[in-house]
Amino acid sequence: MTIYEGKTGVNVKQLVRNIADQYPFEPQQAALVELIANSLDAKATVIEINFDNDKGILEVIDNGLGMDKRQFLEYHDLAATTKERGSGIGFAGQGAKLALNFCSRIITETQSASYKGYSEWQLQGNDAPYRIHEDETLALNHLGSKTTLYLDDKSRTFYRKERIEQMLVEHYFPLLDEELLKVYTGKAPILIDERRALITYRPIYEKGLKFIVNGKQMIRKSLESILEKQKEASVTVSTRAKARGFFGLAKDEIEENLQGIAICTFGKVIDRTWFRKEPREKQRITGWIEAPYLVEAVTTDKCRFQRGNKTWEGFFRKVQTEFSNWLEEIGLTEKPVEKKADFSNLEKEINSILRNLPELAFFGFRSQRDVAISDEDGEQRSLGEGTQKVEGTKGGETEGEGTPIFPGPETGEAATLELGPEASAMPKPRVIRGGIRIELDERPDKEEEAWFDGTTIILNESHPAYKRAEAQRLLNYHVMKSVSFSLIEFTLDKDPEPSYHKAFQLAQRFFRLWGEQ
Repeated sequence: MTIYEGKTGVNVKQLVRNIADQYPFEPQQAALVELIANSLDAKATVIEINFDNDKGILEVIDNGLGMDKRQFLEYHDLAATTKERGSGIGFAGQGAKLALNFCSRIITETQSASYKGYSEWQLQGNDAPYRIHEDETLALNHLGSKTTLYLDDKSRTFYRKERIEQMLVEHYFPLLDEELLKVYTGKAPILIDERRALITYRPIYEKGLKFIVNGKQMIRKSLESILEKQKEASVTVSTRAKARGFFGLAKDEIEENLQGIAICTFGKVIDRTWFRKEPREKQRITGWIEAPYLVEAVTTDKCRFQRGNKTWEGFFRKVQTEFSNWLEEIGLTEKPVEKKADFSNLEKEINSILRNLPELAFFGFRSQRDVAISDEDGEQRSLGEGTQKVEGTKGGETEGEGTPIFPGPETGEAATLELGPEASAMPKPRVIRGGIRIELDERPDKEEEAWFDGTTIILNESHPAYKRAEAQRLLNYHVMKSVSFSLIEFTLDKDPEPSYHKAFQLAQRFFRLWGEQ
């Protein structure tokens, strides 16, 4: 038996706290999420989670590939990872490193085709010494890994069976759903287009997958079984299907962990979103989209997507349009049926200001391009969607159909214009209307004065500030303030280093330009 002893040589206590700070939830939750991600990356078919409150022990055991010698050594190195970005949904050793924050001791056992060993690891002062025992394990008698956490008193009360199950649902619900799990294990066909054509889909976990919590398999009733309305959603990139899923409206309010559309990679929920929409009946809206190719766009903690990443933004815009159309189909759109006020003059004024603010210029962008104008003597062409008002070739005016799509992340990029149905048409150069639009909605359930849905600023007509501004004939100022703040908030959300100072400066420059106009 060979024994290795090591220390990191850095202030581990501060380092593991910094790692924990990257996550939007407690380190106890982050550690469990990462340990499971490592098991999935290791191609496990069974993942066991055992919790003994009396002993203060949490175990995560899998039957995956295990680690070889190099991987096991790097597992303990806080400066190393055995995986590159985009190759999986976890980082090797991240769960154990997070657990150093709240454990008195961590024991990790591993067995692979070429290696077997176990280690003891703990935080002592500012360092984390560890000892690796080769050629033997304590309890693991098969290929895979086992991590045993010896919890401090606070963590004993944090982990409970109900809470563990809740965390699994929050982060891995598709792999616990009796029907969606069939998609991941190759036991269900995949629908990828509007013709509902079946395709051969390479399953992610083709050998099967089970979660066992304290000796009992955790499997949940199908989410689709509680839906009264449902629509398939898919994303195609360069004619290849890259993502699929569905939007759904439940019969009644659903549990909070399942509200919103879950965007997943390899079965891990990375984000839950309403795609910057504010639909009614949000507590009844749910959904799921599996997009393995988005793994390259996740953040370091693998719990969010990178703001401004082109792959993520392209996916987001496409699905946002599908989601918006679905909301309109079922009558839950946040937009009013009729425009209750004419903000056209303010829209022109605001877009003029935006084009003079570099940070916000793309919001006010307009472009010129050839659009297909209906003409019975023309050729068969795909009509361009988007907001366009043009003179028809047969006289009169023709307004194009479709909805505008929010422009891409690059400043100055024009709004995306999807193609409509084939029809007899002629190409004509036209200015495609761009820029910000303003609409009203009555939302007494919301505290916000306004919000940006990716294409339009929605003003909350029910907000007390709106009513007061209207009564005192200060509505123009209220609109200007609401629009500017909504756009600034949206812009800084993409900023890797947002600050109140940047927001304050942008607001000052916006209103200075307004005053000068």
